[in-house]
Amino acid sequence: VVDKDKPNSSPLIGKNDYNYQILVSEEDCLSCGLCLNVCPGKAGNKALTYGNISNENKEYVKEMFENYTNPTIMDKFNVKGSQLQKPLFEFSGACAGCGETPYIKLLTQLFGKKMIIANATGCSSIYGGSAPSTPYSIPWANSLFEDNAEFGYGMRLTYNKMHERIKNIIKESYDAVDDETKKLYDTYLNNTNDYEITNDIRNKLLEKDIPKELKDIIDYMVAKSVFIIGGDGWAYDIGFGGIDHVLSSGENVNIIVLDTEVYSNTGGQMSKSSHYGQVAEFASKGKTTPKKDLFKIAMNYNNVYVGQVALGSNFMQTIKVFKEAESHNGPSIIICYSPCQEQGIKGGMCNATSEQKLAVDCGYLTLMHYNPIEEKLYIDSREPDFSKYKDFLLNEVRYKSLITKSPSLAKEILLKNIKYAQKRYNDYVKLSNNK
Repeated sequence: VVDKDKPNSSPLIGKNDYNYQILVSEEDCLSCGLCLNVCPGKAGNKALTYGNISNENKEYVKEMFENYTNPTIMDKFNVKGSQLQKPLFEFSGACAGCGETPYIKLLTQLFGKKMIIANATGCSSIYGGSAPSTPYSIPWANSLFEDNAEFGYGMRLTYNKMHERIKNIIKESYDAVDDETKKLYDTYLNNTNDYEITNDIRNKLLEKDIPKELKDIIDYMVAKSVFIIGGDGWAYDIGFGGIDHVLSSGENVNIIVLDTEVYSNTGGQMSKSSHYGQVAEFASKGKTTPKKDLFKIAMNYNNVYVGQVALGSNFMQTIKVFKEAESHNGPSIIICYSPCQEQGIKGGMCNATSEQKLAVDCGYLTLMHYNPIEEKLYIDSREPDFSKYKDFLLNEVRYKSLITKSPSLAKEILLKNIKYAQKRYNDYVKLSNNK
């Protein structure tokens, strides 16, 4: 966000006093071209195009990235407002066009320093914590495949325990502090789940005469949201027992499943996240069973918020689901459909978002969320056009290769894929109408 008279800037619609610029770190750009495809234009011209490297631009961009923070002029829980927030996950070194990293970047823009992350092993741990660098500027730690849900659950229990200790110290020392400190204590006790307020109280209490035992653990005063992040290999298979355990606990944690359906980090084995007919290691002639329905499993718990999103299909639905999940006082799990180069998308990863849109349009994927407070399932995407389903399958090597290898077998198995998608969609429509 820049002043309205800044050269090489455009008006920020809805904010007459400001313009904006889109700045690219040339040293970190992987040239996938995804941003060029996503960003709209007019009169047949794209808003972003490839250009020549400029040392003058490079220095300006570096200065802005390192030392400039946008003013707070817009609600962050919409498409424009979210992108004016500084990400706390930057330059990860993931594959060019990766479908997982946009979700993480967006999460940090929406929830910022309120987040602490427990990360499963997999792609997200490789680009998240490859020593000696990390793309995160918030607390992040990596655990193993099988125990990441329990790892994050432990973080939540630790914060709960420390909050109880802090409340006890406050009650015991209440009569021994001055009136101003008492007001700070009262404000804290009435707003223990508010990040902004508790962070402000923490900073003010550091300047006060408070018990040493409170000062020693004062960082735990600040409200935190625990995010448990991992891929489909962790969530659907080796770590599913832990996820099931944590969802049943009722504790306030947020689980993010970066679902590529292809076990990306280990090269694409058949798994419970694979669909009918998907060619992978151990399924060279296509998988013969359907994908595990993690959404429906999670819905069966009374207090679990469940979401399914595809950023390229509907930006605002993703933001809305993230916001509702984080604010839900209980477990949440969001399944984030993530294009991956292992899927073999036609034209490469620069077409990742258009592939997400096609996946939803044809019924391969349904955007939806379940709110346990209302006991209501919402279908967020339009009724699919299943006539486009074959086009989607032909767009990806993981399905198209079966057609090349064995046309008759492909016809049989991929027909099951479509029929199962139709049945799954109709079942969810019935569930949404019954609640």
